Formats: sequence, C-alpha cells, structure tokens
Amino acid sequence: MNKFYFILPFCLLIWGACSTTQSPISQAQQQALPTILKKGLAAHGGLAQWNKMNTLKYSIERNEKPEHHLIDLKSRKVLLTHEDYKLGFDGKEVWVNPTIEAFGKGSPRFYHNLIFYFYAIPFVLADPGINYEVLPQKEIEGQQYHVLKVSYQSGVGDAPDDYYIAHFNTTTNRMEWLLYTVTYYSGEKSEKYNALKYDWQEVNGLWIPSKLTGYKYEEGEITDFRYSRLFNQVSITSETTNPVIFEMPKEAAIDPLKRN
Repeated sequence: MNKFYFILPFCLLIWGACSTTQSPISQAQQQALPTILKKGLAAHGGLAQWNKMNTLKYSIERNEKPEHHLIDLKSRKVLLTHEDYKLGFDGKEVWVNPTIEAFGKGSPRFYHNLIFYFYAIPFVLADPGINYEVLPQKEIEGQQYHVLKVSYQSGVGDAPDDYYIAHFNTTTNRMEWLLYTVTYYSGEKSEKYNALKYDWQEVNGLWIPSKLTGYKYEEGEITDFRYSRLFNQVSITSETTNPVIFEMPKEAAIDPLKRN
C-alpha cells in the first residue's frame, strides 16, 4: 500500500470535512477567528492572498506512479489524474474512470479531497462550520508551540466528528505539527491521534507544504516514523479552471458516500 495513502487510516481524516463550495471568508468571520489562528494565517501569507487564488496543482506518488491533483479552490471540485484512473469530484458526486476497481484499495470518496485538505492547512481551518478550542502550550522536540484544537459542526462534510490539533511555532507562528483523528469509516468519535510534521515552501506569496511526514502518536508523545510524502510541480494561481474538466464522464462509476 502506498505509504501516503496516509496509511489510509492515517488520514482518514476526513478531511472530507470540506467538499462544499467555499466563498472567501468575510471580515466579520476573520475577526471571530482565534488569535492563534489569525497569527498563523498571517505567517503563512495571509487569508487575503489565499482568497486571491483559484487553482491549486501538485503531484504526489501513489502506488509507485505519479498522481496529479487539480483543485478549484472556490468550488472545491477536484480532478486526480493517474496512469490507471481518473478520479473527480464534480460538486456532488465522486466518480472514477474507468472503474472503481481501477482506483485500487480504499474509498475514492474518502480519498478525493483527503490530501488537499491536509495540504491546504492552515487556510482551510478558517472555513465556515468550525469550532475552536485553545489548549495549553506544548513543547515538541525542544520547541514551544501554541496549540489549537479544531472540530466541526454537525453535518459539515463526510466526517464531521474528526478532530485536529494544530501546533503553531511560538517564534514564527507557522504551523509545524498537526494531530488528527480518523472517523470516516467507523463514524464514531475518537481521541486516538496520529501526527503530521510539515515542511514549508513559499509559492506565490503563500507558505504551503513541500513535504509531510507521518508519525505515530502515543500517550501524548510523537513516536515512530510512519512515512514521508513529497509534493512536486506545485502551483497555486489566481487563474480559473474550466469547470467542464470536473464533469463526470458517461462511462465513469460513482463512489457512494461510504463503503465497507
């Protein structure tokens, strides 16, 4: 299994949390954000710059082959192109062409925006429908971090019971660690976390990931290395994408909300 499949369980994060259309956050909404998050967003280039962007592209490796991701940042429609399949979200349905089986193990519905959501943090933490809880500062590997716990309001996304705990460097205010739970398949709340370490790069005025590294998280501590994922051919621009490319081909198969 591809290690970044986020170890499937790795992220089953849901992250499915945000597959709905997203409008630029209003000034009032920005004012309501926790100070920790506002400082973090500013350190990553700012919501104003993020809201100017319309199209995100990057490539990763899945099943030892390149997988190219294209995301419309306003509609959150996606197109994933792989040698063995195409996977898309047209705003309503998650589809795979030529067949669900061509995708391989796991749920296309779960996967379609999984990597995007991790990639777009901390900006997507300012989406509507999110609850925040400021936690005590924590030290990791000798560095102090501001800590913010995120949960979702009922009905937000495919897995609204997921939790995320973002750790922002107290010196730079950039997010460096993320803890997350997985509820997509079980549908049950859990406080069992995995950990992600972020490495950043500046692209078009925004600090976005160059690499994600997964670790186990046990008894309040980050422990064993699990995997590392590099992002290549990264582009984030204000150019819009023709919505036609996200449309489901007639021969494609639809993946339902949840699969056993």
